[in-house]
Amino acid sequence: MEDLDDGGASFLDAETLAAHPQFASTLANGLAVLGCFGGGQTVLGNKDFAERLQLSRPTVSRLTFTLMGLGYLRRDRATGKYSLGPAVLSLGYPLLSQLTVRQIASPEMLELARHARGPVSIGTRDRLQVVYVETVQAYDSNATKPDIGSTRPFLRTAIGRALLASYSVPQRTALLRRLRETVPQEWAAFHAAAEQACTEIAQQDFCIVAGDWRPTLAAVAVPMRAPVGGMHLAFNLTVPAYATDRQHLQTDLGPRLVSLVRSIEYKLGLGDH
Repeated sequence: MEDLDDGGASFLDAETLAAHPQFASTLANGLAVLGCFGGGQTVLGNKDFAERLQLSRPTVSRLTFTLMGLGYLRRDRATGKYSLGPAVLSLGYPLLSQLTVRQIASPEMLELARHARGPVSIGTRDRLQVVYVETVQAYDSNATKPDIGSTRPFLRTAIGRALLASYSVPQRTALLRRLRETVPQEWAAFHAAAEQACTEIAQQDFCIVAGDWRPTLAAVAVPMRAPVGGMHLAFNLTVPAYATDRQHLQTDLGPRLVSLVRSIEYKLGLGDH
């Protein structure tokens, strides 16, 4: 079994993890209920949870009752459906506040966002997806800003491919194996491009993605060379596809983002400037 650290337990498939003697299934099911809101859904009922998680209605009822009592869910009396409660914010805030990289990077992120007229973001891995932990957008930038907490796929996005490149070869292999098993269609379409992006990052420190995530968007992304607080992080810059071309991404925005990330690493004491 792989070591139970950032490159271990979180890379295991669901069946292997559930079979581990330390696995707490009730806790996992409760967190899975909260995770159902991750796809942009704002209101869900017990039937929705039961169908999505393949759990019995009585089990779901106990979970939602408990989560509501603890403040993680709110129930609409008229519809009987649930939305996220304020305790979810209290749960996530300590993690964001500990990521001092957000405060350190913000001024330089804003400067680059103004230059590029597009949002500059920081993302990390949440299981088999990327989650944004910070986004800075200039007053005159475009409308592509991702919210903190929003998620993106690994294989189709610049920030996902950059995060892949941040892991050691064994960890990356384990993560790619899980992606192949979990999202086979996306794997078939984009795994070669994702692996090529890792090669690009090794050669020039950044990768470019244009149209693979959304046809109207282009992006460059750069991984940090060392984890921050145990978390692998990557930065990306997104602009409308009509406002750029490959040469602009290659010769201007990519190198500028690399410079930003290296500056942040230096300020955090992670490497030479």
